[in-house]
Amino acid sequence: MDLQKLKVLVDLAETLNYTETAENLFTTQGNISKQILTLEKELDVTIFVRAHRKIVLTPEGKLVLTYAQKITRDYAKLTIQLSDLKTINDSTIELHTIPTMPNYQSFTLITQFLQKYPKVQLQLQEEESYNLLTSLKAGKCEMIFARTFQFDEPNLERIVMEDDDFVAVLPKNHPYAQSKKLDLAKLKDERFLILGNSTNLYTPVLELCKNAGFKPQIAYEGTRVDLIMRMVQNQMGISLMMGKTAQNYDQQKFSFVPLTSNITNKLCFIRIKGEHSKANNLFWKYVQDNIRSIGG
Repeated sequence: MDLQKLKVLVDLAETLNYTETAENLFTTQGNISKQILTLEKELDVTIFVRAHRKIVLTPEGKLVLTYAQKITRDYAKLTIQLSDLKTINDSTIELHTIPTMPNYQSFTLITQFLQKYPKVQLQLQEEESYNLLTSLKAGKCEMIFARTFQFDEPNLERIVMEDDDFVAVLPKNHPYAQSKKLDLAKLKDERFLILGNSTNLYTPVLELCKNAGFKPQIAYEGTRVDLIMRMVQNQMGISLMMGKTAQNYDQQKFSFVPLTSNITNKLCFIRIKGEHSKANNLFWKYVQDNIRSIGG
């Protein structure tokens, strides 16, 4: 059954005039008559009869009208609620991010965006690195902020925000604590305290050590940066950490020494190619236009 036929019925029941209903619905009198006849045939009832040059509802027609009014009212409510929901969705961005995002200047850009567009709601959710791309592809979020070591995703687009490099995190009294740069091979006999596989930094750390010619003695692996830093401070071992994450810790307690050989990685906003909400596109363009202002 066509909703339009029900709308014609509701209007005609009110006007009781084919010409007037045709004007109300921006169509012809013949089309109104045709739709009523089609509806009567579908329901196998007579809805209107002519009496004294007027049309009147039959008892069956009155019953059909009751349901037609309810259906058209409910449909109108549905379209309003869907419109309201679309407006909400168009002003909301679901962004999943690595837990250390506040350590990066990209976080400043988000703050500036929200100050400029206060009606946009940004729903931030922290997630371990290895889950981020999966969440994006599964539709659990519209966009992610993630660390990429290699990027070969033809169905995704990204905005590279800034680079980051590994540094050696050493206790202040470590023999190499004052080095300007450090050959990682010199730490081959150390106990390593590193972030585990769920952070996506585990494999690059192993690769760095392999490139330096040794397999690290891993004394601890986990997900908490603060715990690893405390263990380094207590001289329980050394760590390899992203430089921009490490620099947020007290440099009076640690030494952060650049490495002579590193693995390139980039911090990016990533989304699936295609159509997006107005808010998503607004943010994406804002990032593209202002990326240089954060001094990546």
